[in-house]
Amino acid sequence: MTNRFQTHLRGAATFTAIAAALALAGCNPSGSVDRSQTTSQAASLPALPATLPLAPGGVTTPAYAPAAKLLPAARPIRTVRVADPRDSYAYADDAWGFADALGDAPPDYGFDYGDAQPWAWQGYDDSVAFVEPLDDGYRYYYYRAGSDTPYFVRDPDYGYGYDNGQLAVIYDRGGGLVPYADYGPRLDYASRYYVRGRDLYQASRQRRPVIAANWAARRDAIVDAQRWAAARAEQRAWQDYHQRTEARQAEHWREEQARRRADEVRFATWQGQDFNTPPPPRAIPAAWTRAKWAQDQRRFAPPAPGFTGDAAARERAAMEERERVARAARRPLQQTPGAFVAGPGLQRQQPQPQDQQRADFARQQAERAQRAQALGDQRLAAQQHALQETARQQREQALRQQQQQAQASQLAAARDAQVRARQQADRAGEQARRRQAQANERAQAQQHAQAEMQQRRQEQARQAREQVQQRQAAQVQQRAQEHARAQEQARGQEQAARAQARQAAQAQQRQAEQAQQRAQIQARAQERQAAQAQQRAEIQAQAQQRQAAQAQQRAEIQARQRPAAPPPQAHPAPVPHPQPAALVSHGNPGNGGGHKHEPH
Repeated sequence: MTNRFQTHLRGAATFTAIAAALALAGCNPSGSVDRSQTTSQAASLPALPATLPLAPGGVTTPAYAPAAKLLPAARPIRTVRVADPRDSYAYADDAWGFADALGDAPPDYGFDYGDAQPWAWQGYDDSVAFVEPLDDGYRYYYYRAGSDTPYFVRDPDYGYGYDNGQLAVIYDRGGGLVPYADYGPRLDYASRYYVRGRDLYQASRQRRPVIAANWAARRDAIVDAQRWAAARAEQRAWQDYHQRTEARQAEHWREEQARRRADEVRFATWQGQDFNTPPPPRAIPAAWTRAKWAQDQRRFAPPAPGFTGDAAARERAAMEERERVARAARRPLQQTPGAFVAGPGLQRQQPQPQDQQRADFARQQAERAQRAQALGDQRLAAQQHALQETARQQREQALRQQQQQAQASQLAAARDAQVRARQQADRAGEQARRRQAQANERAQAQQHAQAEMQQRRQEQARQAREQVQQRQAAQVQQRAQEHARAQEQARGQEQAARAQARQAAQAQQRQAEQAQQRAQIQARAQERQAAQAQQRAEIQAQAQQRQAAQAQQRAEIQARQRPAAPPPQAHPAPVPHPQPAALVSHGNPGNGGGHKHEPH
């Protein structure tokens, strides 16, 4: 098993959790049943009688166990919390599963503890449940298989779930979870119950039969299935837990239910015979027939097959059980050698006596008569009177016993009637409280709805006012924005006019500057043109000078090459004509003969 709880105390060790389903059978928290463990538990034979045939007898007055506050003081039990809140109802639901399997079956045995006489039911898996009478109801103790301390205790008001010797949860009368801060005196009660549960388990080893008439008188008060079902129906968390574990619960308790249904039928059949016949055998698992204490089939017998089947199979099994009890009731009246049988005349089985035997019998009768007469009529009368007095006393004693039994039965019936009436009143009060709570809830819900409606109306009115205010503010803001836009437009127009004026002035200034720039450009162009004309004139003059120099040089060369000749006649020099700057002068080969570009 895994840890399911967290402790209130620091440094505490982890605690073992009960199974999420079938804690009595030893299951893991997920609810899956360990069938091997269950099978081994069921297969082990109880050392002590796990059930005893019921006893005949009249109804007796129960001895009541002390109330919680009257129990011996006990050391405060340690408290733990359920780690997964979804498993908080594991204790109550496990106990409910066992109680549901037991149904209306009578107790297996009783035992003495102090002045009380608790009753016990022992399951096929060694689970145990005890019940002890109280002045205002009954107190129940449930034990897991192999454990000598209870895991769940229920009194008329509260239920207490224990885990490994620690208090894990408390349920109120309606099945609700009691908050830890509200435990109050119930923590002390839980401590006392736990110690008493341990002591009850030890005392239960000394076992005795339960009187059948007592069970018939108190059964309805003890079997309180309606309260369990009502409490579970009120708690959604309990319903959710039960739905998660219901299938595994049913499978685990199937064999126990079959055994208990057989016990119910046997008890009801015997009760129909006014408990005047021998008690029927107790239903036990088939495996228990190997136990030493279960060898007598008249006292212990497995249930008839069919109780786990459909309705028809269950009815056939019930008929077989009723016939079993009927056969046991007829057995003492069956014919045996030398015995009488019921019938007209009470005829003997032996042959009729002979004449001699009749004569001897008559003679013996006469002798006895003579001896009786000799003793005297007075002595005989005294004997007859003594016999009559003894018979009278026996009749009176039997009558007193019958009256006492009747009174005890009446007292027990009245007490149980008071308990049932108190329980019915409690249930009625609980139902009334629930109805009142529901009415209060409905009234509160109606008031809450009205408050919500009024709040919604107020909210709607506030929203309407806010919308009007928002519209008004929007209109004011819109007008302000329009005025601002108008002012902005005026400023824009003014700025535009100023900009236009600035632009016109700037344009005029640019035009003047441009005209000035054009005049300066024209002046610079004229200056360049004049400079270029002067440069060309200088170039042309230089070109003419070179040409003249070249012509002179050629003439000198030619003069040196020709023979002496008469001096040339003087001719006027040709007037040079100006040439364009683009013209190229030609030099003679002696001067290089290259082309030269003149600048423009």
